Amino acid sequence: MLALGLGARPVQAALRLAPNAYEVIAAVNALRASYGLDAYAVDGRLMISAQAQADYLAGMYPDIVDGHTGPGGTDADARALAVGFPYVEGLDINENWASLPADATVETLIYKVWGDEVHMHTMLHPQGQLVGAGVSFNDGQFFYILDVAAYWGDAGLTPQPTTLAFGEQAATQQYVSQYIAPVTQAKPAADGSIVHTVQSGQSLWMLATHYGVEIDTLRKLNGLGANDTIYIGQKIIIRGPTEATPSAAASPPAGSPSAPFTLQPTAFTPAAAAQTTDQNGSFLNFDTGLWFLIFFGLFALGLILIVIGTSGE
Repeated sequence: MLALGLGARPVQAALRLAPNAYEVIAAVNALRASYGLDAYAVDGRLMISAQAQADYLAGMYPDIVDGHTGPGGTDADARALAVGFPYVEGLDINENWASLPADATVETLIYKVWGDEVHMHTMLHPQGQLVGAGVSFNDGQFFYILDVAAYWGDAGLTPQPTTLAFGEQAATQQYVSQYIAPVTQAKPAADGSIVHTVQSGQSLWMLATHYGVEIDTLRKLNGLGANDTIYIGQKIIIRGPTEATPSAAASPPAGSPSAPFTLQPTAFTPAAAAQTTDQNGSFLNFDTGLWFLIFFGLFALGLILIVIGTSGE
């Protein structure tokens, strides 16, 4: 078994200003619930492994090169195995880490620092099963570790290895219980605006994540300060009205007919081909016109012959 934390400098006791490990897990499970995903189950051995890595990073600060690398160059999987987490084919430990000042909130950690696609994948892993977290403090900085055991390959067919040594704390479950309603995105109104009605457990950070907008944009649109909270039933503007776009059928210019003439498709028939139309819409029979042209041509030819004959006399 590896001796975790060897060579690290002494670590200060974590101040209570920042969220503890269980509050971090509760916030992650709240995020999962907002997407309709099951909560991660707390595993005692992952809690030990994550806390040891958080302590190690705090002891190494400010000389941290890679927050995922632990004592002896270990990764999250090796550290979990070192504290007794069983090896299971197709089970991998996904890890997030962060270093934040003491005044940073859990929302900042979850939705901003870990708000990119890679870190969100750890928190929203569809095959995620077990979780452990650790929080440590040193020299004004808090160090956070989140370890998630998630299946791959056999897609969860392997039996779940869990001890739940720490159990799911009643306080943690009470915190999570208010986050049971997934976030259903509101549809745009006719003018393009989007307004969301706040439901139980939803936060401004959560809405920003779901709608893909900046938290500061939501605060500005809704006149909210950095420390303001939102409440159930509150209408939150996600997007204001958009500029009207020209319709395909534009209004006719002034002086033009209100209902412009449009050509209508008609079926082709031989009878229609034998007819033409004048500007008034009356029809002339094509055969009658042809005979008239022939008669006129013969008459003109006769006149020419008479003129020629008369001039030859």
